[in-house]
Amino acid sequence: MSPRKIVILASFRIFPAESGGQLRTAVVAKALARLGHEVRVYSIAGRREDYRERGAARFGVAQIEPNLSEEIHLGLGYGLAQAATRHLRIPRAWVLAMLGGGHVPQRLRAALEWADICISDMPWCVPVPPLAQRKPWLLLSHNLEHRLLEQSHWRERAFAPWLKRVEASVPGRYRGVLTCAEDDRAFYAAHDPQSKCPLIPVGCAVDSLDYRFPPGMRERQRGELGVADDETLFVFSGSSFQPNVDALCWLRKFNAEHAAFLAEQRVRFLVVGTVAPSPWREAAIIATGRVPLVLPYFAAADAGLNPVCWGSGANVKLFEYIAARLPVMSTQFGVRGSSLLADRDFHHFEPEQFRQRLLDWKATQDRAGWRAHAEAVWQRHQGEVDIQQVLGRALNRMPLFSG
Repeated sequence: MSPRKIVILASFRIFPAESGGQLRTAVVAKALARLGHEVRVYSIAGRREDYRERGAARFGVAQIEPNLSEEIHLGLGYGLAQAATRHLRIPRAWVLAMLGGGHVPQRLRAALEWADICISDMPWCVPVPPLAQRKPWLLLSHNLEHRLLEQSHWRERAFAPWLKRVEASVPGRYRGVLTCAEDDRAFYAAHDPQSKCPLIPVGCAVDSLDYRFPPGMRERQRGELGVADDETLFVFSGSSFQPNVDALCWLRKFNAEHAAFLAEQRVRFLVVGTVAPSPWREAAIIATGRVPLVLPYFAAADAGLNPVCWGSGANVKLFEYIAARLPVMSTQFGVRGSSLLADRDFHHFEPEQFRQRLLDWKATQDRAGWRAHAEAVWQRHQGEVDIQQVLGRALNRMPLFSG
């Protein structure tokens, strides 16, 4: 594999990752860099704190690790457009209009000229003319965005037909798509009857080395949380992505209705990330709010919980749980995008069965047994969970990276 100069074009800041989507882009960027490519992430808008701290700067550059940097465009116009789309709950149509019309910052154009390969992160980061004709472009697909809009707020649903047309045009715009799950692969294949655009499965694999716990971390973190050693602690990690928010609403309702049962069974839930914007506690639930690192909380947990019941693509949290050697309790929908099998690789439940399935969990194996189970799942599925293995195989199938 020959080293390449690669630009990943994103519509928002990627590092440090605070959501499943950002994490997926981040691990792909890191894996490309560690495979020997020189990678630049160019983000055309920052986060709220970036604009408070920017002063007179119109861009910021961060060296993430060797061969990997991120540049963030901090022009107020793009920042206001980004804030407006979030406030109005509409997709980033302004990004597609700007890039598709060739209206790009000078530094972005220079980065794209420098690159051997350009990767669009999300379908609205379309190839920039006239570079679209002179450079090979790939799409890093996270899910089918139009399907998320179809299941969302009425204002977002109004944009679903438009975004479906944008996504239907993907096979004609790109030299390849790094797919996330079966639903996006099938959709793009259906709109490419002559199979001109290679669809390369990458899933939501993660860097497994990020999920190894140093000695004593479990005990220290459980002590800080106030969780006793004889309590079973399920971790549910997630961003403020609406399917996660809905899943947390369900869990809070279950917690309120079954507080005595959960206390009797010595079961608690640890909710990590911006799915709960600020820290709080309710009976068996401990919510951390936004955290700089999830590793200490994964170390504290006995199992990973995925109660998500709708969405598109795959859940990064599932792959994080497996990499962290945590046994998984999930809905069937929650394991989409993986080859995990119910009751062999994960403990299956649906919301209406949750109380009984918690009892079954405790009756099936003790903590040591579940740890051994999680290690066996990792051994069986590391080929689809470890980004180094997944991306290495994917790139070997792409002529752009050979020669």
